[in-house]
Amino acid sequence: MEIGGSTVRRQGFGVGRIEAFSDGVLAIVITLLVLEIRAPELHDGTSSAEAWRALLALAPKVAGFLLSFVFVAVFWVNHHRFFQTVRRADWALLWSNNLLLLFLCAIPFPTAFIGDHPRNPVAVALFAALLTAAGVAFNAMWRQARRRRLIDPTVDAGTVDRAIRRGMVGPAAYALAALVAPFALQVSWVVFGAVPLFYAWPTRGVAGNEKGE
Repeated sequence: MEIGGSTVRRQGFGVGRIEAFSDGVLAIVITLLVLEIRAPELHDGTSSAEAWRALLALAPKVAGFLLSFVFVAVFWVNHHRFFQTVRRADWALLWSNNLLLLFLCAIPFPTAFIGDHPRNPVAVALFAALLTAAGVAFNAMWRQARRRRLIDPTVDAGTVDRAIRRGMVGPAAYALAALVAPFALQVSWVVFGAVPLFYAWPTRGVAGNEKGE
């Protein structure tokens, strides 16, 4: 069969379908996040004060949604940047990308958990552990692309090395957040707020290639 021939094995696959599939999956993940926020059940005789209290009771769920939305959005932005540097894919990268999507698809569950129990160390540690796994999986994609020579040759090798080093900051911070959750919950929440800011905009060169694309 021609698709299994030596030419395909040598040249690999295009990345367009990987990006399209990933975009669709992440769009569904973000949609599922907001479904956990349900309107409060009020009666006809409910006063305005009671209605406001019911809405305020949803604050942890809203905060969890916003937090997870930012996390998924940051992963999506950097995922897009990653595939701007990759000129082709192979079977290994396809499945590595699927592993990353597996972890990201699971985010709605700990988001719901942490929205119901924002002060519970187990909920916070579970959320942090999942983010750690997703961060490690994404960093592994960078390493794999470099090792298997899937990166566009116009991208400077130093740029890739910096992206890989930078990519370990998040998993390390999330692992710390998971470990300290039973003892210093505030530290975990500080990590959740700081790491997305760190990754919100890739550094120069990581954002595409050295030609500024």
